[in-house]
Amino acid sequence: MAGPSEKELEAMHRPSRTEAFLRWLLPLLGLYLDDLLMMAAGVCFTASAATAFGLSAALAVAGACLLGYGVLVGRARNRR
Repeated sequence: MAGPSEKELEAMHRPSRTEAFLRWLLPLLGLYLDDLLMMAAGVCFTASAATAFGLSAALAVAGACLLGYGVLVGRARNRR
């Protein structure tokens, strides 16, 4: 009698707690790192505007970055 096929063995495999935790964590980590990159870009744009044009330009750029970030977060929530 032949043993179970490879597909049957894969179907019988129960993920360990570590595998289940990583499947839960990795999408969240990707989302967090993506948000962190967006925030860092806003900081860089604001700092360069402050250096080149002064405080009022830096505040305008910071406001535009926050507005853009808010729009992106709002669109991402609507897709869930």
